Amino acid sequence: MQRLVSGVLGLLLAATVAAAQGSAVWVPVRGPIDASTQSHLRRGIAAAEEGGRVLVLDIDTPGGGVEVTWQIAKTLREAADRGVETVAWVNERATSAGSMLTMACRNVYMRSAATIGSALPVTVGPGGMAPVSTDAEVREKTLSYCREEFAVVAEANGRPGLLAEAMVDPDVGVLVIEVDGERRLVSEREYDDMRLDGTVPRLVRTVVEQGKLLNLGAGEAVELGLADGIVDSREDLAAAIGVDPDEIVVLERTRSEDWASVLDTWSPLLLILAFVLAYVEMKIPGFGVAGILSIVCFTAVILGRWLVGLADVPHIVLLVVGVMLIAGELFLAPGTLWLGIVGAFSVFVGILWSFAGAGTGFEYALDRSILVDEALRLLATACVAMVATVALSRFLPKTPVFGKMVLDPERDLGGPVSGAAMADTVGKAARVARVGARGRALTALRPVGKVSLVDDERMEFEALASGPEIEAGCEVVVVEVQPSGRLVVEAEARA
Repeated sequence: MQRLVSGVLGLLLAATVAAAQGSAVWVPVRGPIDASTQSHLRRGIAAAEEGGRVLVLDIDTPGGGVEVTWQIAKTLREAADRGVETVAWVNERATSAGSMLTMACRNVYMRSAATIGSALPVTVGPGGMAPVSTDAEVREKTLSYCREEFAVVAEANGRPGLLAEAMVDPDVGVLVIEVDGERRLVSEREYDDMRLDGTVPRLVRTVVEQGKLLNLGAGEAVELGLADGIVDSREDLAAAIGVDPDEIVVLERTRSEDWASVLDTWSPLLLILAFVLAYVEMKIPGFGVAGILSIVCFTAVILGRWLVGLADVPHIVLLVVGVMLIAGELFLAPGTLWLGIVGAFSVFVGILWSFAGAGTGFEYALDRSILVDEALRLLATACVAMVATVALSRFLPKTPVFGKMVLDPERDLGGPVSGAAMADTVGKAARVARVGARGRALTALRPVGKVSLVDDERMEFEALASGPEIEAGCEVVVVEVQPSGRLVVEAEARA
């Protein structure tokens, strides 16, 4: 599996790497940061790693999701640890989450008219942008872990963490003071504490006062150590980082990366459809369109996560093992329970892990928050799917197409019986569906299908083949009636 996935990834990147034989890989980051940005940057990192070149991010973004930007920031730091020289060039603006993306690079340059900062977490709804919460405790919790992670990203590359915090939280005021001839940055609270302790540092200037978010121009960013220099053209940037401008290879975003963003956006709906279609498939004997579409939906979800670099081989293995265990519970050993429970847990963890990202752990507050948020989203998706399946179980038997595939107790038995899609082994059905009863397979049993019994040809039963699959039309005999009401049959031996 590992070799297969690595081989597919290699094929996807082969054309890019073959073309990117210059001394620098140039990745334009335009518009909101989303899943397609993550996929685009993964491709750029892979191309840069192949030849040991420089990776340049040409940034002009209003920001985006903090979670996806945090994942990208960790990816950039890991790439830098592997020897890739990461460079951010703020072309116009790097606001909100774009400032984290910028600070995640080892080197930062800005155009003279560019700006960076203003990273207060917000939500986007029908009324436009709004603060993340009006509740003081929730707001402080959100700002706390955002402050921490922004500071971690900045300080990892030798930049002032205090400035990063001031971009996120308007309550962080920043001053430049002078103590013993040395200038340094302190918060307003630190400054007040120093004065209370009897130290009277000289206040040089206020960078940003409490109540306002920090947003810096290029000159201030360089002066305060947030940026390394001001360059106004690609040629000047190439000279600053020591590469030939004619050997810069530009990687534009591809259609597949746009599709990755679409799949990421629609993944909750795809998951709901996958669960509902799986339920429909279980209620219809054999394997048909519903089962195929369910697999397609699950595949689309995992493919979308894999394209953006969140899903990895362990996630796929967990999902496959989980599905196999659930199938074993349903078709091979009904009533075992532990197979289904372990399988469902494996599927849940695999999907959750792929949504949160392979590198998500418990070390950082933002990672922990991402895990909790994704778990809640996944549970909400499962609840919606459950409600939809209950509604379908009542609606489908009344439709012209599905009504012919399932037994209608009122129509076929002359009265209500317990159960849903197939006849239960109670009442009249119990007299017909007994061990030793003979009948024929109405559909192929692979291993589950439909049979009719000779005592009453009008009644159809869901049955499980006890051995090899049974073809439609074969004579069968009932060897077991399970507590769930499902019959276990085997092909009747012919003389």
